[in-house]
Parts: sequence; structure tokens; C-alpha cells
Amino acid sequence: MDAKLPKGYQMEEVLRRYFIKSGHYTLRGVPFVYQTFEVTDIDIWAYDRPSPVSRQRIIVDCKNKSTPKAIERIFWTKGLQNVLGIEQAIVATTDKRSEVADFGREHGVVILDGNFLARLEKSTEGFAQRFTEEQFIGQLATYQPTKDSGDWKSRVKAAKKPFATGLGFNAINGWIHEAQFFAEQIQLVPTHKQQACRVLYLLLSFIAIGFDFVLKDFAFSESAIRLTFVNEGLRHGSSGMTNTNQVLRFAMGLIEHYVPENRVVATKVKERLTKDLDSLSTRMLAEYVCKPSVSSELFGIAKELESAAYKARFVSPQELSSTAKSFLLLFSDFWNMDRTMLINSFEPQNDSRNSDAQTVLNHSSETPTNLVLPVDALTASSESVEHQSGDQEKEQPILPGLHSGN
Repeated sequence: MDAKLPKGYQMEEVLRRYFIKSGHYTLRGVPFVYQTFEVTDIDIWAYDRPSPVSRQRIIVDCKNKSTPKAIERIFWTKGLQNVLGIEQAIVATTDKRSEVADFGREHGVVILDGNFLARLEKSTEGFAQRFTEEQFIGQLATYQPTKDSGDWKSRVKAAKKPFATGLGFNAINGWIHEAQFFAEQIQLVPTHKQQACRVLYLLLSFIAIGFDFVLKDFAFSESAIRLTFVNEGLRHGSSGMTNTNQVLRFAMGLIEHYVPENRVVATKVKERLTKDLDSLSTRMLAEYVCKPSVSSELFGIAKELESAAYKARFVSPQELSSTAKSFLLLFSDFWNMDRTMLINSFEPQNDSRNSDAQTVLNHSSETPTNLVLPVDALTASSESVEHQSGDQEKEQPILPGLHSGN
């Protein structure tokens, strides 16, 4: 671990690695944003899968100060837990007073006190080859942003927002869109393709966690029910098909009431929206993640991809396990990318796993049209109706919920 880290960040990194060793999926620095106001950062966000039907999300508030004001932090963290609807809250403090732990227990907040943290500082072996959050962000900072690609650091930070505001299909659709962007950057920015690939791994781990979370309530449902649920979520966002139909009926009603002479426009909007949604190749994603053999592995896939993103020695796609590699190539197919080019963009660091890569590359799967996930299905369709004319260049349909990012 980098000894030059400020002591507050040092504690966060030590605790993050403690949760990783405990089997959790962890993130540092998850922003909680209300509308456009950034309220706070969650120091550590951890996720566990105790059983097929239960998930545990944990927020950890870390304070490494000479006067940590531990009681005050308990109030703050408990309030944040209630606002976010998170299952568990933890306060890590250098305060060693037993009264602090007693107060935390009385209010359902776990306290990691100074005695525990002192022992933890001495037992962080085994993580020398992993980047700290600061080192990871430093890797992204080596790329100078352009007008089209933007600031990679800011994009990664923004991608973490849904972990505070809600894990649903809007978040999944947004992450799929961002992951496609960074998959493209691997080819477009060869000087920083490793950095782009690290972010791709991280975003794919977000997607795996998102799918794992939304599928928890369907663990014992029939496969057809799970498939319909996921497919509709990817097509319509977190609000579902019912909300899409309600918005569509409302929009058509407004047109027919206030511009009756343009009723044909309302009909075209409905037809175009239906056509765009039908053309989305979301079913291939839904069928894959709904397989029992895959859904049970999503949590493990997420942890492996997160680990690959932060590993100090770059991990090429060929070095990933067959399950993680299949997950990566599933999305390359969804984005209509050349899977061979993506998997072979990097020299493998471990030749013993090359045969695995070739096995996955040879696996046949449906090749979809090139898709981008949407701002709003209704808006996208109505705009395209206004601008369509004959055989114009084919437009790419998009999925709903991207604008909200949660």
C-alpha cells in the first residue's frame, strides 16, 4: 500500500481491503447526489450475497482524527442509512471508548474502534499488488480529456452514483452505455488502452452487481418470469413497461387534444416507439443473466472484474476466467463489436490461459445490432419521427433510463 497516503485515505484503503478479504464487493468514494446537489461521499460501500434471496449493502463512515467525534458520526451514518435504505451501517473511528460501541449497538450501528483498527493496520499483507483508489484514479489522470471523450475520472465518479441512489435497471442501462464507451476507447486511444480496459472491467463489475441485486426477488421464480422481468427492465428502465405505456398514452392524448389536425403524428410516435423497442436485442442479455448457472455466479464475476481493474500488473482479457471472459464478450456482441479484436487488443500476461480465451472466442452467440442505451424512449422516438425522410441513415435505438443514472 502507498505509505504516502493521507491517514484518512489510508484508513479507508485498509478497511476496503479488509472487506475484500471478508468476501465483499467494495467501492470507495461513492457520491450521494440529490438532484444536482452533492450531499456527501460514502467512504466505503460494501456488498454481500449471503443467500440466493438476500443481499446486504453496507455503508462505512471512516474518521481517522485525533478528535473523531464518534457519537456525532453515529448520528450522521444512521441517518444516511435510513435515507438510502441500506441494510447495514458501520462507523470506523480511532476512538477507543467503550461508551461509543455501546451507543452504536443501541442504535443499530456497528463500531470498528481504535483497538480494532490498530490490529487491522498490522494485517494488510497480500495486497501489495493492488492499486489504491488514488493510484487507480492517477492512472486515469494520465489521459488528457478531449471534447468527445471527456474527463475519464469524472465519468468513473459519476458511474458510482447509483450505488447510493438505487440499484435498478436505469443504473444497469447507464453502465452498459458507459462500458461501451470505454470498450471503444480501447481501439480509439491506443496509448491509454490499458486504462480504458481497467475502467471497462470496473463498469462490467457494476453491471454484474446490478443484475445480481435485481434478480434476488426472482431466485425461485420460473425461468420465463425472470426472463420477462429482465428483458422488460432493459427495454423500459426501472419504471417498467406500464409506465412507458402511460407516458405514451398521455403524450398521444395531448397531441390529439391540442393539435387534433396532427393526430397522425401521435400514431407515428406510437408506431416508431414500438418498432424501436422491438428492435432492441436485450433478450440476449436477459437470457444469459437469467441462466441459473450464470445468475449464481454474477457476484463472483463482479469481484473478479473489480479485482482485475485494480490489479497493479495489468490483466489482459485473455487472462480472465472463462466466466468473466464470457461476460465481457456477451457485451461485445451486444455492442456489435469484433470480439476477436477486443480480446486480442492486449498481449496476454499468462500464456497458460490462452486456450481458455480461444474457447470463449469460438463460442457462437447472437450478433445484435449496434445499440446505445437511451435518454428516453418516447422522446427519442418522437424526435426521429420528426426527422425521418425516406431511406435516411439507419438510426440506432436506445434503452430507457440513461438520463437518470439510477
